Amino acid sequence: MSKEVTTADTAPALTKKDLNKAMFRWYMSAEMPLNFENMQGIAFCGSIAPILKKLYTKKEDLAEALKRHLLLYNCNVTAGGLILGTTIAMEEQRAKKPEAMPAEAITGLKTGLMGPVAALGDSFDWGIIGTLFKIAAATLAAAGNPFALAVLLAFVMYCIVELVFFTNLTYKKGRSSIKTIMGSGLMQDVISGANVLAMFMMGAMTASMVTLTTPLKISSVVIQEKLDGIFPGIFPLAALFLIYYLVRHKKIGTGKIVIGIIAVSILCALIGIF
Repeated sequence: MSKEVTTADTAPALTKKDLNKAMFRWYMSAEMPLNFENMQGIAFCGSIAPILKKLYTKKEDLAEALKRHLLLYNCNVTAGGLILGTTIAMEEQRAKKPEAMPAEAITGLKTGLMGPVAALGDSFDWGIIGTLFKIAAATLAAAGNPFALAVLLAFVMYCIVELVFFTNLTYKKGRSSIKTIMGSGLMQDVISGANVLAMFMMGAMTASMVTLTTPLKISSVVIQEKLDGIFPGIFPLAALFLIYYLVRHKKIGTGKIVIGIIAVSILCALIGIF
């Protein structure tokens, strides 16, 4: 058991500026000191260090708090605002009333929520929202539209807004807000709907941006024309499903797949198949 802090009567209240500073430090440094010992632990500790210094006026209490947040931590950066806000609220409560907030509870909450929150953020932000933004940017870039960069910047702004919203929500509402968000049926409905939209956009992007035809003929019959009359875009669709199969089931990296596509394209062009 850790010793109790002695700042209960003197711990100052945190301000909006303190919270914003912690969010900014976390967003800017989350991936910088990443290592195999404590992953994002250094970044997390560094992000709330000014808050801890403000809350714990005694050196030994501050040292204990800093050590507590130097332990292993690894989570999605933007969705991780759920944990960041809750942790700050719990540290503030411990500084004011230590008997009501054991140090083990703070560490336990961070450790227990890393996985679920990371899964939420990675699947929703990068798997769905990020994909939609990238598709929109790629489509504009292919057409020579300079607004493609604006779309990517819009995604960065989306991530910042999400971090600010989650951090403020959990700081104000406390631990109960995480239970509400993570267990909400509405959140699952939003994720399912966004997944459907992402798949729809991927199909539309494949149809409009992937060109794969064959010049083969049998006598006077052009094979490509017959296929277009039966199943337009069958070759691009087949290529999409093949790549999906290689990534999902064979666990082949995207770098190897890109190199393979280039090699197969050159070979098929030399043979005259595609």
